[in-house]
Amino acid sequence: MTAETEPCIISLEQTDSTNTYVREHLDELPDLALVTAKFQSAGRGRLGRRWVAPPGLNFCGTFCFKNLSDGFHAGMLCGTALMATVNELLPGVPFYLKWPNDLYFEKSKAAGLLGEGVIRNGKIAGIAMGIGLNVNTSPEHLSDVGQSAVSLKMIANREFNVDFIAKSLAKHLKMCYIMYLNSESALFSQWRRFNALIGREIAVIDACGTRFEGVFKDVTPAGEMVLEYEESGNLKQRCFNCGDVSVDKTTL
Repeated sequence: MTAETEPCIISLEQTDSTNTYVREHLDELPDLALVTAKFQSAGRGRLGRRWVAPPGLNFCGTFCFKNLSDGFHAGMLCGTALMATVNELLPGVPFYLKWPNDLYFEKSKAAGLLGEGVIRNGKIAGIAMGIGLNVNTSPEHLSDVGQSAVSLKMIANREFNVDFIAKSLAKHLKMCYIMYLNSESALFSQWRRFNALIGREIAVIDACGTRFEGVFKDVTPAGEMVLEYEESGNLKQRCFNCGDVSVDKTTL
């Protein structure tokens, strides 16, 4: 991998899901290939949630990682590249990452990431890391999402070229990957800085449905959230590798 290597972008008119496409075609896709689609008939987010994406208005794409075997590092790479892309498109706009896998502007979600392991012969052969970014959608398009959502068009009051965003994202992902290969800790430090909820009071619901409230103290090098909370008058810490996080929106 060199800075001169051109990213591979495969553009589809329609597919059920770009994540599914990458999982099914991993063997023939080059490492770091980006598969995009103007329309996904079965786009989804984490926990099986539906992702609203009118044809041609949003960015729907999945990166193919053939040399990674865990979702955290793939998500760290894509999250950092996504931040670099939106900061390039809208300089000065205060985007941030909301652990574990969302891009936010103020109180509203602008993008989400979904990582899925690709299994071959009972082993993880790679990671399909999908990104859904609201680009040219209107408030009406996002009204049935079920949470506060925003698009780049709504922030900037202008439309954006989705194909250009794909090229920019692929460019930044390649740069992040080169940084990762040279210094994983340097990329982690950059990704950590984008996680704006560190230090804030939050609530998190774990995979078993148990709710915890406390302070988001830090993120471990393995991507786990460290939560400090009070129990029976004592301060305790617990690490979470997944969970649904909510925050008192008046503090943002």
